[in-house]
Amino acid sequence: MADYKGIKGFKVQSLAADPTLVEGQVWYNTAGSALKYLGIGAGAWASGGNVNNARSNFGSAGLATAAVIFLGESPYADKNRTEEYNGTAWTETNNALTARQQPSGVGTQTAALAIGGTTGPGDDPIGKLSEHYDGSCWTEGNDLNAYRYGMASAGTQTAAITVGGSTGPPGPGYQTTSETWNGTSWAEGNNLSSARGAFNGAGTTTAAIVTGGFPPPSGLALTETWNGTSWTEVADMNQPRAHFAASAAGTSTAFLTACGQSSTPTAKTELWDGTSWTEVADTAQARIAPEGAGTTALAICATGYTAPSPGGIVATEEWDSTPLSVKTVTVS
Repeated sequence: MADYKGIKGFKVQSLAADPTLVEGQVWYNTAGSALKYLGIGAGAWASGGNVNNARSNFGSAGLATAAVIFLGESPYADKNRTEEYNGTAWTETNNALTARQQPSGVGTQTAALAIGGTTGPGDDPIGKLSEHYDGSCWTEGNDLNAYRYGMASAGTQTAAITVGGSTGPPGPGYQTTSETWNGTSWAEGNNLSSARGAFNGAGTTTAAIVTGGFPPPSGLALTETWNGTSWTEVADMNQPRAHFAASAAGTSTAFLTACGQSSTPTAKTELWDGTSWTEVADTAQARIAPEGAGTTALAICATGYTAPSPGGIVATEEWDSTPLSVKTVTVS
């Protein structure tokens, strides 16, 4: 049987105290007579602050402690409302310029971009809109080349990519097309492998990931990554779904998804590590069309609904996963 030195090329260090840590590092703690290593910590969801206006099919951007949500569908809220989260409570700020649902969002709490959207079925010119948020007010930017809603997007307010989505009748009109934003204008890019809408993504204009989405009835598990030039199919999620929350500040190698619509509302959470998906702790409440913000270490899943009452959930859930923790090797 191969030993550690034979596999790694060096021996396990014997140390009197735990060292400055690097993921995967292994050492023998002589003070505690224990073999230890640095591994990925477990994550869990906990209750956060309630939104002021429950909604679904909206946009989001930012981090778990500095998030912004905007627009959306709800019988309880105007469709152009904006709220900011400070890690504890939500505060209303200035409305977006044009009310709509199913936009896509990228950026930060103080520099966000709302892309596309719709007011309902049919040809909808507002689906070309992009609006910029500076942490206080919204301003209109240049339009997309094609109107759409329910896209997946990645990037920042000045460098973004949006892909897929729907264009309305005849039929759902699921798209494969992508467009990139340079801070001034939109340009067409290479297409996705599979047409879809009501899905989510994260990353940058040179390294992005998108996953899930419709066509119905139970959604897709399909995942694709973007290298700045083309899209490539990679490992599927464990559960097909659409209209789910995601870590808006995630990357193409570290991405968190939660809740959404499969055949029914789901509470499932999955974590992408750049190679495969792993199911982790469920949210306390299953919900459809929430939105998320943050990273794979700290994230939120906010509002959404459970059928048949769109926009009815005010609760926010907070994900906390210490990315690295010291673990002791035990032998049973």
